[in-house]
Amino acid sequence: MPFFALDHVRLALDYFQKPDHTHPTLMSLLAMLRQNVPASGDPDDAIQFGSPVERRLMDDYFKPAGGPEKKPYFLVFGTGYGYSHWRDRDYPGKTLQVQRNKHDLFRQSPKDNKRWTLAPNLIQAIKDTPPKEVIGDIPISAAYLAAWCYRTKEIASIEAAVEGFAKEFRLNDYGLVPEIFSTDIPADLAAVPLQDEPIDDGDLLLFLQSLEPEKAEEEPEETPAPAAAPTAAVAKVHTPPPPPGDWNMALADLGDLCGLQGMEEAATRALAALAAGVHVILTGPPGSGKTKLAECICSKAGFPTWTVPATDQWTTFETIGGYFPTPKEGETGDRLDFLPGAVVDSLEKGKCLIIDEINRADIDKAFGELFTLLSGNTVTLPYRRRSDDGKFRRVLLQVGSAVVEDEDADVIVVPAWWRIVGSMNDADKASLKRLSMAFVRRFAFIPIDLPSPAIYEALIRAAVDKTDAAKSGVGNMPGLTKVLIELFSTADGGLSGIGLPLGPAFPLSIARHVDSEWRLDSGRSFEAVLASALELYVMPQFQGRPDLHEKAGDLFRPLLSTRHDEFDRHLAVWTGYVSG
Repeated sequence: MPFFALDHVRLALDYFQKPDHTHPTLMSLLAMLRQNVPASGDPDDAIQFGSPVERRLMDDYFKPAGGPEKKPYFLVFGTGYGYSHWRDRDYPGKTLQVQRNKHDLFRQSPKDNKRWTLAPNLIQAIKDTPPKEVIGDIPISAAYLAAWCYRTKEIASIEAAVEGFAKEFRLNDYGLVPEIFSTDIPADLAAVPLQDEPIDDGDLLLFLQSLEPEKAEEEPEETPAPAAAPTAAVAKVHTPPPPPGDWNMALADLGDLCGLQGMEEAATRALAALAAGVHVILTGPPGSGKTKLAECICSKAGFPTWTVPATDQWTTFETIGGYFPTPKEGETGDRLDFLPGAVVDSLEKGKCLIIDEINRADIDKAFGELFTLLSGNTVTLPYRRRSDDGKFRRVLLQVGSAVVEDEDADVIVVPAWWRIVGSMNDADKASLKRLSMAFVRRFAFIPIDLPSPAIYEALIRAAVDKTDAAKSGVGNMPGLTKVLIELFSTADGGLSGIGLPLGPAFPLSIARHVDSEWRLDSGRSFEAVLASALELYVMPQFQGRPDLHEKAGDLFRPLLSTRHDEFDRHLAVWTGYVSG
């Protein structure tokens, strides 16, 4: 199906940013409509709503790919008033919250400030506000809104996109069409043809940059009137910035799990654990998509991530940090200063930490003081860090909803939303470092099984069918499909049958590799290509498993009849097998 073109987006943003056509507070109205906040004068009808819901809307539609990391949101509503359109992650928790509180259209429950309603008789309430100072010039074009919001989605037509937008934001349910939102297709938008590919991320960013004023300044933060000055000294306390996402998201918001199949149960369990405030470790066969699932869940929930691989050489230096020689500008030689490790660095950068193959590390040696932190307690590290003023301050990892400044401490906030998500290969459990009980009780362990044979087979067939070799008839891709299905997707046979189940990442990589080899040399024999792929992708998984050597030989011998002796010698290098 086709996509919106960049010219559709140009027209949409031109419409949005004309004087009075739209107002930034339209963001809150759209978020409330999508959340199905009731239009009611009864406070008992109020439902939970707040900046995490608005942030989720902004994550979905107002966060262009490749945008600035510190200011990822591009605000399209309103004229811009000469300020930059880019907003940081605090925007929903500060500016939009202030704007909501200024208008009677949005009503906060007197019983619970986290619950809201929209004004009753919503259409009239919007007209009486006046709308140009709240949402814009009505009726607002749903077609232009769809062109911006659905710029990366496949659409059947502009009409279908408008219909989908109206459904997603419940415009007809609230009776907002046609007085508040128009679903008519503007002639200029209809005149631009749809295109076969989505808009290039770089082209969109270049266009958005063209909308920035020459000397764009950050928009001043809208804040309530200052309170009266205190009559006595008060402690220096401030609250951390609002969370970038929300673990308490609906299960439906996970969507298609970023293309992962057969992982719905694992995703449900993981999301429930993360929402309950627990760190998570995903366990399962190699190549089953554990790390991708971790990244997917965090992304869907709105949390940025940093992924690091664990090794058996890890100490607290790699996780917490330690003193390291650092050069000082204008001076010769180095000086020792505190260099943060992966955990501390992820906290300072405001990212959840994903640790791949976490059980490769000697946990007790690598985590040290972090056991206390993972229990929800503030930790003072045995290090001091040089501040800009030249003073050395102790490094404090502070847990809590308020940050108390300390003249002698370099405070690093541990947000309530921050999580560690680890992955652990089942195949490693016998040969790698054991996890201590002190570590285990601080995590929820989520098992991930291989996809069902039917799903696994479908994944293999789809991957092979996408290859150029399959499309052009080069080589023997039907034969490869048969071999991959027999080796990987059968529950009791193939690799699973000898005790080494492997996930879809392996056959999918093999399909791409075989396609590449036949592209380079279409005359290569099927056995030569298969032997090459198995040696590159499967054989290393037998590392340190001499107990599986003979079973592997029996499994591969019928597939590599003329090359089996050579294959067996190479396999022995990995397994450590010595013939009796």
